[in-house]
Amino acid sequence: MKSIIKIIGEDYFLSALPKSYKKVEPLAVRGVLPTCRINCELGIWQQLPSGLEHAGTFYLHQLLQDGPLVISKYSPAWNEYGKEHLQALNKAYPQIRRSGANLLLLSTEYFKNSVYTVQEFNIAYNVLQDHENRISEVLGVYSEYEPVWDRIAGITEDVPFPATFVIGTDRRVVYRFVSKDFEYLVPTKEIEKALASFKKENYN
Repeated sequence: MKSIIKIIGEDYFLSALPKSYKKVEPLAVRGVLPTCRINCELGIWQQLPSGLEHAGTFYLHQLLQDGPLVISKYSPAWNEYGKEHLQALNKAYPQIRRSGANLLLLSTEYFKNSVYTVQEFNIAYNVLQDHENRISEVLGVYSEYEPVWDRIAGITEDVPFPATFVIGTDRRVVYRFVSKDFEYLVPTKEIEKALASFKKENYN
């Protein structure tokens, strides 16, 4: 299995995906978070580990410095599902923080539109632009060969599938949720259980 390096301006994303990869294949539980360097200017940062506040770029896994990380996808093109998804995350966020974890929302919106979304939905967690679905592809929840619009009526844009990952401080996936049919919202209680289980196994 050979690595792929995707060049995006001055940034790059490194993943261990095979060249034959075409279909959506989300990171599995116990899988390792790929190495991704991100441009800080494309994020709305409300909770960052010490040392990253003034960084111009950093790696996605550096957000694990202070504890586990919940990574969740979002797109306004998901329509009503997208709104309900944000509401569910907002409700879960206080408990996520109490568990010693943080939350990163990967949005398909441009940065300036994300600013309005943060204000409209009173989002208190970090939001990062993933307009071209580069990080979504690395996480295995987007593929041009398996478009959402070909599966879900009412969605016409090239967007990722709804997905949420809980990443432990060892960079391994503790829990994942993917809804390819848009039938269910992320089960926030399962996120809480995954964080509690990780804390019990690693800090007791």
